[in-house]
Amino acid sequence: MSLALLVPLFLLGLAGVVVPIVLHLTRRQRRNVVHFPSLMFLERIPYQEQRRRRIHYWLLLSLRAAALALVAVAFARPFFERDTSGVGAASGPQEVVVLIDQSYSMEIADQFDRALDEARRIFNELGPLDRASLVMFGQGARVVTRSTADRSQLTRALDTVQISSSATRFGPALKVSQTILEESELPSGEVFLLTDFQRNAWTGDEGIQLPAGSKVTAVQLGDETSDNIQVADVALAREAVSGRERVTPTARLTRRGGEQAKEVMVSLEIDGQELQSRPVTIPPNGSATVAFQPFTLSQPHTRGAVRVPSDDLSADNAHYFVVSPGTALAMLVVEGGAAARDASLYLQRALAISERRPFDVNFRRSSVVRAQDLVGTDGVIINDANVDGASAERLRRFVDAGGGLLLVLGQASGWPNSAADMLPGTIGQVQDRLQSRGGRLGFLEYGHPVFEPFAGPRSGDFTGARFFRARDFTPADSATVLARFDDGSVALAELRYGRGTVLVWTSTLDNFWNDLALQPVYLPFVHRISEYVGGRTEALPWFTVGQVVNLADPEALQTAGLVSAKAAGLVDGLDQVALTPSGQSVRLPAGDGPRYLLLEEHGFYVVRPPGSDPDRPFVIAVNVELEESNLARIDVEELVAQVGTATVGPEDGPDFAQATEMRMVDQERRQSLWRWVLLAAFSLFVSETLLSNWVSRKAGVPGVATS
Repeated sequence: MSLALLVPLFLLGLAGVVVPIVLHLTRRQRRNVVHFPSLMFLERIPYQEQRRRRIHYWLLLSLRAAALALVAVAFARPFFERDTSGVGAASGPQEVVVLIDQSYSMEIADQFDRALDEARRIFNELGPLDRASLVMFGQGARVVTRSTADRSQLTRALDTVQISSSATRFGPALKVSQTILEESELPSGEVFLLTDFQRNAWTGDEGIQLPAGSKVTAVQLGDETSDNIQVADVALAREAVSGRERVTPTARLTRRGGEQAKEVMVSLEIDGQELQSRPVTIPPNGSATVAFQPFTLSQPHTRGAVRVPSDDLSADNAHYFVVSPGTALAMLVVEGGAAARDASLYLQRALAISERRPFDVNFRRSSVVRAQDLVGTDGVIINDANVDGASAERLRRFVDAGGGLLLVLGQASGWPNSAADMLPGTIGQVQDRLQSRGGRLGFLEYGHPVFEPFAGPRSGDFTGARFFRARDFTPADSATVLARFDDGSVALAELRYGRGTVLVWTSTLDNFWNDLALQPVYLPFVHRISEYVGGRTEALPWFTVGQVVNLADPEALQTAGLVSAKAAGLVDGLDQVALTPSGQSVRLPAGDGPRYLLLEEHGFYVVRPPGSDPDRPFVIAVNVELEESNLARIDVEELVAQVGTATVGPEDGPDFAQATEMRMVDQERRQSLWRWVLLAAFSLFVSETLLSNWVSRKAGVPGVATS
């Protein structure tokens, strides 16, 4: 440690120390001159006397000289320079970024409060030239206060933050830190990461690299010893009993931690009232299942929740869901007049016995599709019919507006050339496969919604069905082939047309050209392809925190379990308001564009017109992301090594001189020695004044006699 000067040019002011010495040596005491009239005519002869000047008051001279010297030194801004390892050392001005994890796992014990206290300590230790930013993060990152030296603003910002319902992701927060440090003009930066360092929050391929001269300081909070029970999932089995729909909830519970088996009470709530409760015993680091008695579902947007008693991590102690009675899907089945009398027998029976999602089937045996037949229809199945040009044009408008069409090819099938562009390919001749004892399905696109339910083991086997006849079909370039026979020919193809879709099945759905109708997979296959053609998607009983719902999109509302826009009060042209689980209001103004609702909290979101209170408002259930409950930790040193950088030296950048100057300014401002030097100079001036007055009175001479 050595004494240095920030502005050494002001040391030229030390020349002022000579002034008191000169005054002491040259100042003469005035004599009273008496003029005599009788001598006025005499010649004046100069009188010269030489004698050696002497300094009589050394103490007074020293005080004056020292005071002036201290003033010059004060203006030179002295400070004690500490040893540093180069630019970016902790003693220099820094761009500080404090990252605080606000995911719901931080509610364990006092982790979040400890994080806030640590942030306050960091802000209180900032230097005069330091700047700091406060960033809260979960799945995303939010800059609360950016690059400010105002400590009070930073500490006030800490009073406004709270724990969220999101999971933890380090990537967005560190990316924000990287941006702040890259845009900073300060020579070094430091990122303080205050979190419980869950392993699920970091994959290692986020591509974060802090600028040179930056470092990461990890502040680890919490531990992995918490005993946590969570409601992992709820299955909602539906069935129709005496014309009424009943739902049987089955909850799966998991436990992380613990040393002995533990019995807890699991409760089922419907519309805010506890309906049932069941005891269940869960082993350490194990799981258990509890089934409840079925309840009758009669009202739309029925809210439900399965709860366990609160523990250290309460966010995952409840699983929320919303269910509504199923509505019938309106399907039009058109069977050609030249087709066999029982061509649609298996198809009609399959659609008639649906319990979970009933179908309202309108059957017509005719090759003509009338306009009134399409009113209120969700999907159309043309089963072995020769469609005329006028009917094809009506179907074109129907599909273009968002409807669905399934064309089942048979012996009497036909399609006009005027509407050939709306098919996924060209229909060919009948291919007979009797010589090979029938063909089989060799390829299914399990990623498509039609076949997705059959992707898992024991979920449906299509290989047992034999196909003796099928239409030759050449797919168009814009078509998607969803299924092929074992010889490579097309079995099912799709084309997106306008807002709707057209599918072509190249064999029949009876037991004449194939025996698919006799296979166990036939019923779920017919249900699935009919639902897809009708535009019916799987209703989601709940969403996850962080997802977005567009309340202006009918398909999104249907996915959320909405029965109808009228039932929810979501009328076009009217403003809406969403009440969050915490009771806050989110306004959703009317307009032609989307109405995006970001689901940031776990619980129930209620959407309704402002000022209204409908009996059955539109409700969305939101649950937390359960992987956040896994408290397994990442190697902190590994994380820091991946994103941090070493401290740079003089050769690592062209701005080393500027950075050094800023570091010196920061050190001088931290110490502020010039204030003490000026105070000492002022004290010397006061002492010199008092001493000179005392000397003057003692000598009995006006002024200060010093020589």
